[in-house]
Amino acid sequence: MPKKYRSRAGIIYDVLRIVLAEGPLPPTRIATYANLPYDRLRVIIDSLEEKGLIERTENGYVVTEEGRRALKILEESVVLLKSLGFRL
Repeated sequence: MPKKYRSRAGIIYDVLRIVLAEGPLPPTRIATYANLPYDRLRVIIDSLEEKGLIERTENGYVVTEEGRRALKILEESVVLLKSLGFRL
């Protein structure tokens, strides 16, 4: 079975959706749900945290209000890009 390609934008979209839907989550659980190796996820989480889109709590990571706004824009963009034939 061929591997499904996901762009960095697609991975970020998946991580934000997962954390919003299932959070708070520890990074290992996010990696499992997002189907990513932990070391690759760590780079994504660090970037999202640095940009203020997620934050660490004592129970795990959660999406911030800024992250919710970004996710809404990403969701709208995904619809448009898929209608134009792009893959995320």
